Amino acid sequence: MTVPQSKPIHSPRRFYFLDYFYILLKSVQKYKDKDSIFDSFKILKKQHRLGESKYKPLVVEDENLTKTQLDRYRYTFDQVIEESKDYKLLREPSSGQLSLGEQGKKLLRVYEEQGSLEFNQELCKLMESQYNAFRDIIELLYKANEYKSGLIFLPVYSPRQLGMERSQIRTTEDIFQYAAKLVERLEADIQSYLGQEKYLGKENKRIVDRLIESKLLNENPKSEFAPPKYNVIIKRFRDYWITYFLRDVYGYRYSLTSFEIWTYRAKQIGIIHATEFFPNFKGRIIYPTSVIVKSTRSSDFKLIYQYKDSAGLYAHEPDLVANQDKFVDSLVNGYFALRGRFMSYFINLSALREVVCYSMKISEYLFEKFLQHVYRLNLAGELKIRISLEVDRLPEETTAIYLKQEPVTIDGRKRNIIAIDVAKEILHEPTSEKTRTLWSS
Repeated sequence: MTVPQSKPIHSPRRFYFLDYFYILLKSVQKYKDKDSIFDSFKILKKQHRLGESKYKPLVVEDENLTKTQLDRYRYTFDQVIEESKDYKLLREPSSGQLSLGEQGKKLLRVYEEQGSLEFNQELCKLMESQYNAFRDIIELLYKANEYKSGLIFLPVYSPRQLGMERSQIRTTEDIFQYAAKLVERLEADIQSYLGQEKYLGKENKRIVDRLIESKLLNENPKSEFAPPKYNVIIKRFRDYWITYFLRDVYGYRYSLTSFEIWTYRAKQIGIIHATEFFPNFKGRIIYPTSVIVKSTRSSDFKLIYQYKDSAGLYAHEPDLVANQDKFVDSLVNGYFALRGRFMSYFINLSALREVVCYSMKISEYLFEKFLQHVYRLNLAGELKIRISLEVDRLPEETTAIYLKQEPVTIDGRKRNIIAIDVAKEILHEPTSEKTRTLWSS
């Protein structure tokens, strides 16, 4: 049973990136008064490409921020300060000036001497000592789907993904049709992925009624649909169904916002993986890359936090050398499963990363370490396969506004496509369903 948290799980400050703690501490290390700290915070925020959502902005904002932009910066700044005080990272005497607490000085040293992952895992200890939020969510994941090692899905289907182009949505009746198709697909997903029978007709009526009450939809099915309301309506459907799945299918008792904040923070710590980009799947999947147990003899698990009831939070961090063959096998199987029947030699590296992370239950950070390790062996001619890593188009070279998937960095260079050449005598044909779908293993 989870030890009760000292603070409610739904009360963290509203920001996703743990790097915000670092740039605040770095700013407070240099300055004392809040205005100077804020100026430094803004500069570092831009350098680290930190955004208010869980995506990093690719477009650099102008030096002359609008009042709205400045207010957003100030809001985030204040939120990070308040949470930093919770963990005794900062001191604020009666003068109103900020200074680093002993815990803050320690964290800065960890970041600068050991890197961001160790910094994030030290933060995890401070957060868990007050909230137990990570334990609460990890235990919920394992309970929700014990047969798939804690894997859950949150469906996200746009009209286009259900066969309806935006240009075809002209009347309220078209939105009703989208709602009906969505419910049909969700019921099928619950049956297929979780083995449960659920009738969602009442829930569908509830969300449609809410849209009518809020004047986003007209009650008359034949009425013309207002195109400017399209994005708002689709977002309402998405948030409603994600919240429904969290609350009624998986049993999460708190808000969608709190779940997203804690889950994304956990991803940066390396104890939960969450993605909206798993190949051939529409929606978001979440699964633990850690366990909560009294003890473990396996050297593949690193103790992150010890709870008062003697249970420990252990991140899955398998040794590079001892597990390099397993990683190579997973890499090869994933590569050929994604490549499929197409003759293209290179495939998307981010897609392969998703498959391998799920197969080995490792974090993106650890995937990068493994790939760098075996790639160096490859260059030295000491690997049974040949790996080619190249760059197609970097996110910065596109018209994208946000970086939604981190590129893989190997030896200081960003890579986003990969090709693998395997001798026939060592080629392991991927078992068809096991590699192609995450629900069958």
